[in-house]
Amino acid sequence: MKHILYIFICSLILSCSSQKCKNAKSYTEKELEKSILAGDFLFVENKDSASLSKKGIIKKDEPKFNPKINKDSLFQVITNKIHPSQVEGFTRTYEEGNEVSREFLLMMFSMPESSKKEQIRNLKANENNIKKLIKEYAKLVPDGLTVFIEFNPKDIILSTNKSIDLRIHSNKKSKNSGIELDFQEWNLQLNSEALLDQIKILGWNEKTLINIENLLESAKCRSIENGKISTVGFARSGMGKYSYKFFEEDLSEKQQAEFNDGCSYIYYERNIVLEFGGGAVGRQCFEKE
Repeated sequence: MKHILYIFICSLILSCSSQKCKNAKSYTEKELEKSILAGDFLFVENKDSASLSKKGIIKKDEPKFNPKINKDSLFQVITNKIHPSQVEGFTRTYEEGNEVSREFLLMMFSMPESSKKEQIRNLKANENNIKKLIKEYAKLVPDGLTVFIEFNPKDIILSTNKSIDLRIHSNKKSKNSGIELDFQEWNLQLNSEALLDQIKILGWNEKTLINIENLLESAKCRSIENGKISTVGFARSGMGKYSYKFFEEDLSEKQQAEFNDGCSYIYYERNIVLEFGGGAVGRQCFEKE
């Protein structure tokens, strides 16, 4: 398996060596702070070569530090945002680093943050909208398929535009008893040929994507995957992601024990389980209270 962070650091080195926009307009601290709060930082690897377009490599916005951003302004925004106990160490590391390490540090500390409290607060406020999302989305997915979709916001720090992650599974078994994967790609450009080709197979179009995005926004969520267990992604936080799992029926005692390990899963109530995880840097757990 590829070392994701190593690859990302290498891409930073290459992108930094090619930066020529010294006189570009700088973003204000207010704009930078807004980007940190809404930003999306995905460190993923392309595991499925079969998902590449038959017409060639899929064009994507590769994450790289935005040369228009004033690093010192972003540094100030982050120091105002992080815990006071982290400021001294963060400042020392930043001041001692070179151009590449500074950019990497700024991007890592600019990752969006959420919490279990925010996850539960949103569930209480928008449970009906989340249920509506699940119901309407299930109607859109053809029988025999499981489809995951996530809408990634524009990120001014990583120089990436709004994009979509899409994964399509066939529910039929493969020869090795696993579920067959029909398509999987991250950060697909909106209106790109690769994206439009795949949603056409699903019987979707651009209006379908807008409808799904509106349903997600009403639920204050960002991703959804259909199935006997519907998974709705609430928010990304660092290298992890908070999600809700809605079962078709109330969980049995055995299921409650299985989906209440205190790390990846917390049984909430009835047919609802809270989930937190992310595989980029190993298993991640819910924060301790």
